[in-house]
Amino acid sequence: MASYLSIDPQTLARQYTQIDRAGKDNLLSAKSKQFTAQLNAIKKLQTSMGSFLTQLKDFRKADSSLLANTASSSSESTLAVKASGKAVAGSYDIFVQQLAQNHQLAMSFDPTAALATDGEFNIDLGGSSFSVDMAGLPANAKLADLAKAINSHADNPGVSATLMRSGNETFLVISSDESGAANELTLGFTAGLDAAGADITAALAAKQELKKAQDAIVRLGSDTAISVTSASNSLTDVIEGVTIDLVKAQAAGDSPVNIKIGQDQQAIKDNLQKFIDGYNGIVSSITGDTNLKNDSMARSVQSQLRAAFQGEIGGKTLYSVGLEFDRNGKLSINSDRFEKALADDPAALEAMLTSDTGVLAKLEKTVEPYSKSYGGLLGGKQKTLQASLDLITEKQKRHDYSMELTFKRYLSQFTQMQITIAQLESSMGQF
Repeated sequence: MASYLSIDPQTLARQYTQIDRAGKDNLLSAKSKQFTAQLNAIKKLQTSMGSFLTQLKDFRKADSSLLANTASSSSESTLAVKASGKAVAGSYDIFVQQLAQNHQLAMSFDPTAALATDGEFNIDLGGSSFSVDMAGLPANAKLADLAKAINSHADNPGVSATLMRSGNETFLVISSDESGAANELTLGFTAGLDAAGADITAALAAKQELKKAQDAIVRLGSDTAISVTSASNSLTDVIEGVTIDLVKAQAAGDSPVNIKIGQDQQAIKDNLQKFIDGYNGIVSSITGDTNLKNDSMARSVQSQLRAAFQGEIGGKTLYSVGLEFDRNGKLSINSDRFEKALADDPAALEAMLTSDTGVLAKLEKTVEPYSKSYGGLLGGKQKTLQASLDLITEKQKRHDYSMELTFKRYLSQFTQMQITIAQLESSMGQF
């Protein structure tokens, strides 16, 4: 006899369990998505604020400047010039009388002759001296071994030795690493018992000066006797904020090289725009993300950042020098007001921005408590959200376990039902 009622215990158990769990599953899933989205948004905001803080600190470094200048040389083949933001616009004449040089001496040796096995080779560099013990060289030492010993000596104050060859002669060339008259080399040899030491003594006596130790000398102005000496060919303290790299010396009667320093307004705007972009990036990340727009801490960040621009700095408002906000809270530059402030008093404008009482310092104090990786406000917010997310995950695990027990209960019930139905059908089949 055919079965009037057929059931699948597994299918029914799964269906009833799914009905029981659906409501809580949806609630836990929604909470998990909410906390995950909030956590990711806060992490992104902290990263943005950390990058912005680094940018603020870079702008406020002692050797940094929002200001920028152009620099030109009338003869790049004689000297090159660079200007920092601290330079003052102007025109300057420089005559390059002499370049700085390092000291360089050469001694000729017979490459086939053995080196002395004792004695000391002495080198003095501007009052700092050291000696190479010839007995410490390898057996059957060559001139290359002496050069290596000089270069690797623990007390070497800045001397380099190398070999040069010309025809049948081999030269030991010893140079001071740094240029300048103070870095003059003095060589000597204290002979031992080995007669081969006479070769070193003879080489020293016949040494050649390839380059003289000398300072750079430049004259300032076209008709002046004012001169400046420098151990280096890179002059950084002749004109404030200007680096002059000397390339070649001029001949008597040559015209001085003219240096022009001018303000680079576009570069200054570009520097400021980087700061503005960093600020606007934080504002956009808050206003453009519903998870942050509705978050009290994120709104507080935005409010505090905006407050840093309020009031007067050095008797002027930032609006008066060209920094202004649009209706969306984004910062921008008003070119007319900014260029006028720049032309009137560039130092005052930079002070408004980068001094210890300027807007960048205010922003730095505002941003730092939020951006810290450890102990920061946004870091603490992340921990709270992560704890909430972990709690949801734990609840989901407990719910899954509870539903597993529910499934087993339903499976047992429907299996027993199937058995009962089968028994009834079997009994009815006997009539």
